[in-house]
Amino acid sequence: MKRRNLAALAMALVMLCTLLSGCGGKNGSAGKPDAAGKTDSPASAAPAEAKDLAGLMDVSWEEIYAQAKAEGSVTFFVWHDEACYTEIAKAFEAAYPGVAFDLVVSDASAAVDKMVAESSQAAGSFDVTVVNSPQTLLEANVFYGPIVDKLENAANLDQALCHAQEGYIHNGYLAPLYRNQGGLLYNPRNVSNPPETWEELEQWIDENPQKFGVCHPLQGGSGGVFLLAALDNLCGGLEKYDGDIEADESKMENWETLWQWLRDRMDKITITSSNNDSLSRLNQGELDLVAAWDDGTYTAISNGELFKDAAFYVPEFGMPGGGDTIGIPKNAKHPAAALLLANYLTSDEAQALINDFQHAYPGRVDIAVEDTVIPVEDFENRTNWTPYCYKRAYSLGFVSEVLEKAS
Repeated sequence: MKRRNLAALAMALVMLCTLLSGCGGKNGSAGKPDAAGKTDSPASAAPAEAKDLAGLMDVSWEEIYAQAKAEGSVTFFVWHDEACYTEIAKAFEAAYPGVAFDLVVSDASAAVDKMVAESSQAAGSFDVTVVNSPQTLLEANVFYGPIVDKLENAANLDQALCHAQEGYIHNGYLAPLYRNQGGLLYNPRNVSNPPETWEELEQWIDENPQKFGVCHPLQGGSGGVFLLAALDNLCGGLEKYDGDIEADESKMENWETLWQWLRDRMDKITITSSNNDSLSRLNQGELDLVAAWDDGTYTAISNGELFKDAAFYVPEFGMPGGGDTIGIPKNAKHPAAALLLANYLTSDEAQALINDFQHAYPGRVDIAVEDTVIPVEDFENRTNWTPYCYKRAYSLGFVSEVLEKAS
């Protein structure tokens, strides 16, 4: 009888343990993912057979996290703002215990070359990478895609960047990380009525010689911002360039209008050596109006490198804006962790950190932004970039057709 009682007790204990093991998480929900893809409790054991990126597109975020923990880490490449991504790394590891965030910060062009060289290999060096000029990487078939629709905040991302970046159509292979915007920056103590139309800008330049500053387009992106705005207003718009992979000479036949406009005003426009040089000359009073970036302006004001009442705006004649994206190489060593990180980078938490550190507009359009110099309504004047092939053509053309001929 004693043996029977012991056996019965043992059986009861086994049943109790079995019942308890089926409970967990909060409110009895085990590993239920929230809106950011996190889980309330550690995910279940990784599946017996790991899935590749294609297989992961059809599974739950709970399963993705489970496989990511089995993979153990994720490698992320970026070329700037190390402090920002160091903070994001800490937040990611806190949100997803068991997945280490390996941050690689290095030269962008060297990283592009590396990814292209590794594109035919079974495993590459990076799992997720920030992308600023996508054409080379997409033409080399570096990235897996499309990925945007899998992300939980896909509907809230900037849809233009979800479709194309710098005029190169990618159709969801890349997800917006943050947005930037080119515009005009001025000293309100000397400029009471900043130009809004192209005709007003022409008049302002004529009446204020050498007070308008434009960065050399091969030495800073704000110079390309102004050149593209000029091309848009002087040569018939930008739509005809969309989607081109190689520059079409027939579409550039009327660019002489742009070059002549610039040559006629070279004695009235100051060419600066960099984005920062433009801001510095504005701060010193040498210039009153310059082409600039929104995030660079905010940072300069915050750091005391530019007077606090400097005013930034996007004029009615339009200036280009874009942003950087994230992509997942098709040969990522840690596919589940890569997808998990891509999803996290578009979460409320990560997008807020990016705004806090970089002072750029998030890739999400539904997040309120405080750290910015751009009024929201100015986005109505935002234009898109042309494909890189034209960007390179007008940047080089500025040297050969304007600087060399005007000297």
